[in-house]
Amino acid sequence: MTDMIWFRGDLRIQDHPALEAACHGDTPPHAVFALTPETWLEHGWGPPKVAYLLKSLRALANELAELGITLHLVEAGSFERSASLVVELAGRLGIETVHAGLEYGVDERDRDALVADGLTQAGRRLQLHHTQTILPVEEIASGSGTPYRVFTPFRKAWEATWFAEGRSPTGRLEPVGPATTPTRIPDRVEGFDDWPGLGQWEAGTESGMQRLGDFIVRALDAYDSARDLPDRDGTSSLSPWLAIGSISPGMCLEALIQRLGPELARWPKGARSWQGELVWREFYRHVLGCFPELSKNRPMQGWTSAVEWRDAPGDLEAWRQGETGIEIVDAAMHQLSETGWMHNRCRMIVAMFLTKNLLIDWRHGERHFSTHLVDYDFASNNGGWQWAASTGTDAAPYFRIFNPDTQAERFDPDGAYRRRWLDPAAGLMRAPIVDLKSSRLRAIEVFKKAKDAAPTG
Repeated sequence: MTDMIWFRGDLRIQDHPALEAACHGDTPPHAVFALTPETWLEHGWGPPKVAYLLKSLRALANELAELGITLHLVEAGSFERSASLVVELAGRLGIETVHAGLEYGVDERDRDALVADGLTQAGRRLQLHHTQTILPVEEIASGSGTPYRVFTPFRKAWEATWFAEGRSPTGRLEPVGPATTPTRIPDRVEGFDDWPGLGQWEAGTESGMQRLGDFIVRALDAYDSARDLPDRDGTSSLSPWLAIGSISPGMCLEALIQRLGPELARWPKGARSWQGELVWREFYRHVLGCFPELSKNRPMQGWTSAVEWRDAPGDLEAWRQGETGIEIVDAAMHQLSETGWMHNRCRMIVAMFLTKNLLIDWRHGERHFSTHLVDYDFASNNGGWQWAASTGTDAAPYFRIFNPDTQAERFDPDGAYRRRWLDPAAGLMRAPIVDLKSSRLRAIEVFKKAKDAAPTG
């Protein structure tokens, strides 16, 4: 009997507890990845995410072949079908234990329950490991034993847990058998068009670690002050690698520790701020696992279900196309469409403009991002959109609304970002589709009405 590693959102061979466990037997483990394009479409994935996934899979297949591990590519279609096919493959290969990384969404947990049941009936088992987070975030709880809804106390609890229990990431595995021929990964899957922007993004652990090292040398010290300037190369831009799992958050944290030591509280502002962003990522997985309603297209703040969103398809389309007449919004939307990525400050600006100034349901914006982001990650995308819409955990108060023109003056003072992504001629001809002042007042009134109508107690 041997074991099998089932790769999902953790496409790497370094710092991978599930892979390490699968390699502990006397014979090389098998590996499997299931293509599930039907479910990806249901979950809102778009061509950028799928194209980057396939590119990352090719890098993983090469690394596994060097280790002597065979990757089985299963064309399953859906999560439900993938469950039965993984069980069948385990039986055909004589697998004793299937190891996999824990995933936090409701559909993912339901799929794993099907696999666990099928394997158990056959005298086998599924063992889940923490491969997407540094800590087992679903186990972090408040003093009363309840999950956290607000980031700051979660961060304090996370750091206390890390100091007490945190583990260091492991290095690259040694070969477990003779090298094999890499599994061929298709160039595309049914239901998704080719994405012309893929060439802008490298894939695989090696390129991710190179970018991480460059960021630490180039921009970490100034990160606290430069991260909000969209025309500056002041962020790590590691989100595609993290979202697909080619590098782990633990590898990122360890790189900081190697440079600055383990006393997080003594780190300079830049490093401390970026470490906080890693914990934000852990926090969004914490709430996703602890509050199933987030996987069901529902707001975290129940009272916001009563917000009377506008049905304004013309305004929504103008926002999608970057034709709102608000320069910073339009520039950001053009950056997204051309690169599959948007600066985080701009993600907040365009999200708050859509949900407050245009008063359009945040779910429309969340879905647009999911289909256009190369770094699409449901937990972080949902968390960010609900923050901007004042519907989520740690949400901005509904009456605190960004003025996009003020944001542009503050964070793009010389207009370099806007010039880079806007057609000057088109910008001169386009009037704003909404008045910022009156639309802000409208949003406050609509949200207040919904909150006042919510039951108390």
